Amino acid sequence: MFAARFRLTPPSALSVRRYAAAKPKNAVREWYSSILPAMFPIALLASAVYTSLLLAQLTLSHEKTMDEQAARLVQLEAQVDALHRARNSPA
Repeated sequence: MFAARFRLTPPSALSVRRYAAAKPKNAVREWYSSILPAMFPIALLASAVYTSLLLAQLTLSHEKTMDEQAARLVQLEAQVDALHRARNSPA
């Protein structure tokens, strides 16, 4: 009834469109279509871990440098105080 009203006929083998015909599968395309989408979350997670580790390393390196410079500053201040005392003492 529906098919008769709208003149629908089942597709025959000859009326199949060219793009629907079976083509040999390209191995590279199959590999990319199966592996590449799965790699996106892994790459995102890896870059997040790398960035956080890099930030931690930079923070620790900066903290170490600040501690070393603070120690050097104390040493230089002591040296300056010693020179001031030597200059101001009567000889």
